[in-house]
Amino acid sequence: MRDFVQNWRDRIRKALPDAPDEFILDAPFRDSRTGQVNIERQTFQMTGPDRVGYVPYPLLYRCGICGSTREYESIEDQARRPLPRKCNGHDARWTQSDVVYVHWSGNLKPLSPFNYNFDAATGEVRQIRMCTCGSQNFRLRNDAPVFSEWRYVCEGCGETRALKKADPEVLARLQADQNAGGRTFQWIEVNMLPVSYRANSAFYPQRTSFIEFQDSAVVELMTREHTSELVRKLADIHAIPFSEPSDDEIREKVQAHDSHRGEWEDYETFLSMAARSDQDGRSDRARSHRQNAAELRETWFAGGVVERGKLESQGVAQAVIARQDWTQRFDPVRLTVQHDALVREHIQDAMLHHGAVDVMNPDVTLSDVINDPGALAKYQAAKGNLLSHLGLEQLVLIRGLPICEFSFGYTRVSSSPVYKREHQGMSVEMPVRLKAFDRLPIPGPKHPIYVTQQRNEALYFRLDEMRVRRWLMANQVIDVPDYGLGRAYLEQYADFGPFLEMFKDREGSGSYPRTLPAYIYLLLHSLSHQMMHSLADTSGVDRDGIGEHIFPADLSFVIYRKGMTPDLGNISAMWRNHADEFLRRALDPRLLRCGSGSLCDIRGGACPACIVVSEINCIASNLLLSRATLKGGRGPEWEPSSAPDLIGFFDSSLGS
Repeated sequence: MRDFVQNWRDRIRKALPDAPDEFILDAPFRDSRTGQVNIERQTFQMTGPDRVGYVPYPLLYRCGICGSTREYESIEDQARRPLPRKCNGHDARWTQSDVVYVHWSGNLKPLSPFNYNFDAATGEVRQIRMCTCGSQNFRLRNDAPVFSEWRYVCEGCGETRALKKADPEVLARLQADQNAGGRTFQWIEVNMLPVSYRANSAFYPQRTSFIEFQDSAVVELMTREHTSELVRKLADIHAIPFSEPSDDEIREKVQAHDSHRGEWEDYETFLSMAARSDQDGRSDRARSHRQNAAELRETWFAGGVVERGKLESQGVAQAVIARQDWTQRFDPVRLTVQHDALVREHIQDAMLHHGAVDVMNPDVTLSDVINDPGALAKYQAAKGNLLSHLGLEQLVLIRGLPICEFSFGYTRVSSSPVYKREHQGMSVEMPVRLKAFDRLPIPGPKHPIYVTQQRNEALYFRLDEMRVRRWLMANQVIDVPDYGLGRAYLEQYADFGPFLEMFKDREGSGSYPRTLPAYIYLLLHSLSHQMMHSLADTSGVDRDGIGEHIFPADLSFVIYRKGMTPDLGNISAMWRNHADEFLRRALDPRLLRCGSGSLCDIRGGACPACIVVSEINCIASNLLLSRATLKGGRGPEWEPSSAPDLIGFFDSSLGS
């Protein structure tokens, strides 16, 4: 959450440096004095989505016969003054209006005719609840197909007014700043937008997910105190030569230093207490002791008492430091540590008790060929040939991948931090405020974080590194080294940013070069979506019920069934009955074409008719995505228009 909120604030500050702090983040996400990100654990309460409360809204009603409207402040107000049975001399036919006013500040109001004005005498905003003729009753004329042509009509004098309403909070702040000598605001910054209450723009939940791990190092290694351990871990994962001082050398240096002489005994004491706590099953206490030992060890390195170990790759060492400013979702250092834990816990260890199975060595529940050597050999030859055509080195079925998803807030009008308002030839950027959910009805200022935990079937894919290398070189990707691509990815990665701004459509006017990190992620993401579509077509799992996680430095990705309902084993059943069809569909030339015709091909090869999936299921907002990555064709639009066409990953020339 903290990383997400910080990125949100930074993105707005970069585009709109003068935006007020309260228009960027809701109060629970910031310090009220400094405006800096401040998320306190006691301010939030984790709960399940089944605890959400519901009330009727909006409390604005229109008579279907004459168009007269009635508005209520609350349910209690409506209970005291029920809707009349008669309306303007006829039997009323009241219907709830499903159109509301929304603003990028996160505020929402019913579609009433009563606007707000700023009172300079009091410095406050007040709502004018009557027409100039004194009437408080209005009809809504909504026959036109577009909101801009809808009108409110006063029942007293017949005066018409357009659907305009100022956001009272925004109006109060901007008008006060202007009156105090600040900048002159424009009304398009203040006026709310009429939208359907059912439209996405009325409510964008902000959510994310992660795979659960038992190994606490997945989190601990990401802290500054464990930098040295993180470097050693990356060296081990990606086979990077690393020389480090032994424990004996560290002890000698520490004990020879006047200011730190007694700290070695403290260090050993922390480690021994951690070991005893592990034996007693007190994992939290053990984690605390190891944390103390790591912090003490880090002070020796930071203070120059002991020289750090030396990593042969200067680029990876720099990445470990630079990653503190990277977006966590795409941080390859974090993801490669998570991938290591995924393989150990959810694949290797799970295989020992049939919680995971490599499809090339199926168990009896996945295929009946296991008891017939001849049939097994034919099975392995057939499946191996298809995996080879797909460029896959390994495909594993995981029978219960633990996924935690959570939502902690929402936005309106836009799902990204900056909204560009187009109006009468003007284009003005607006800050989109990240809002926390309303407080829970419990003691204390608790805002809910809605959490769901799933344990469903998943498929783990790892690509053939040599095939990926040939594909990168065939597409003239710069700086492809002769050593491991995982190490190269970490060395060359530059922050993609939280919203992948550099990879958004640019109508062919982009200038981003063909870098190794961008192209590896593009390949993995495109293949992931292709496999999601193939899985949906062959397993019975709804396309919107499949999620993904990508581990770019490890050339791997996971697709999994989402959902809180019991897992019925659709993916296992799919493999037993339709494994060949599942793999062939991903390769089928017909399914690598777009159902929308040539437009998608011209624009780079990704739209809802081909490999795009629902926004809530895609890890990268359907960016860094192109069918041309797999089948060949025009490159993505963030490249220069002069860039050559892509050679697809499935091209037969790359097979050997």
